[in-house]
Amino acid sequence: MAGGGNDEATGFDLTALMDILSNIIFFLMASFGAAVVAVLPASSPTISESGENDAARDTDKVTVTLQLGADGAAKISAANNDMLPEELEPYAKTIPPLPEGGMNAELITEHLWSIKETFRESKDIIIVCDDDVTYEMLVDAMDASRERRTMVNGKAVFPSMFPAVVVSSLAK
Repeated sequence: MAGGGNDEATGFDLTALMDILSNIIFFLMASFGAAVVAVLPASSPTISESGENDAARDTDKVTVTLQLGADGAAKISAANNDMLPEELEPYAKTIPPLPEGGMNAELITEHLWSIKETFRESKDIIIVCDDDVTYEMLVDAMDASRERRTMVNGKAVFPSMFPAVVVSSLAK
């Protein structure tokens, strides 16, 4: 033998490595699979013994809609599936923009407060914006609908009005 080299290919035994990797993969799949399982709340209808609809009318809560124009004009309305539109008509109002431009946040807050005084359980407001409404105007509308600044015994307090805000746009 002149070169003294070994021409045989050396083989690697990967059995132990594959065993460890398969155990790790199984553990990861089992732990992530358990984290994905969630509970969905669901209600099922029940049969009333009297045969009548026992559901009480939900007339102490409304959903308010604030439609905001790019010029600052605002249209406010209230909705409730258990009330007639004629009952909710007094709560609809159009608030013009300020003469120098922009929305009149003070009038919007006062009108929303009058709705909140009547329907104390209400928390939801839908703000529908025109395409040209600026981000700052949207934030001002959210601030105007969230709370109202009042003075009680010389201290400023901020009672909550409509903290659950949904922002939407007009369908075209």
